[in-house]
Amino acid sequence: MSKKNKAGEKKFIDQMLKLTFRICHWNDDGTLTGRSSGFLYRKSQDSPVLVITAGHGTPQKGSFIETKHVHDNKTAVISTGEFKIFYQEGGIDYAYSVLPLEFAQNSETPKMSFEFICYQGAFVQAVKDEAYGFAVLNNFEFLKSGDQLLLPQYLCHELYLELEKQDDLFNYFKPSREINPHEYYEGASGSPIADPEGKICSILIGGTDPIELLRAFRLDNIELPEN
Repeated sequence: MSKKNKAGEKKFIDQMLKLTFRICHWNDDGTLTGRSSGFLYRKSQDSPVLVITAGHGTPQKGSFIETKHVHDNKTAVISTGEFKIFYQEGGIDYAYSVLPLEFAQNSETPKMSFEFICYQGAFVQAVKDEAYGFAVLNNFEFLKSGDQLLLPQYLCHELYLELEKQDDLFNYFKPSREINPHEYYEGASGSPIADPEGKICSILIGGTDPIELLRAFRLDNIELPEN
């Protein structure tokens, strides 16, 4: 691989890491129930800022965006508000909420600012003979190290995904390398998948079973609120 290609890959990964964030889900008693991924979308300056993620496993309430800020040894988070969830077994699989910025967690630290890239482009249809990819900082389960619990992060990504087939709801992508086990992608559901120019076509849902292709929900066929 040439240095030019490596530089292009790094630029794409960096761009997707700035756009994609982790979403943690908590129940009423404060227990962490799961993690997924998502991104912010705003159609126009007059439109609300939306949080978009996968529908499966997303609770209507109790979800928060993980930021890169740490306060009192805890990761600062922002409430996603209340999700509208569109999920049917084998069918529609996405969720969105209007981002309630006024409900930012850790309000006792008013000098702390939260900055996210908000996608404002059109959602495009995935086509053959194009390369697609995604990238998110993911993590496995907690690991015990002495008296501490560690949550090691790793770069979960795929580059040069090729569109294998497409229906009204899903894109099915073929990875360019040996496909990873399901565990590798856990927590990455909802990650935006984009072309080399950063135009988003869909969100990652998971793999086929047996896992040969990656399944992604199409965003070019849905209508989202504009105000």
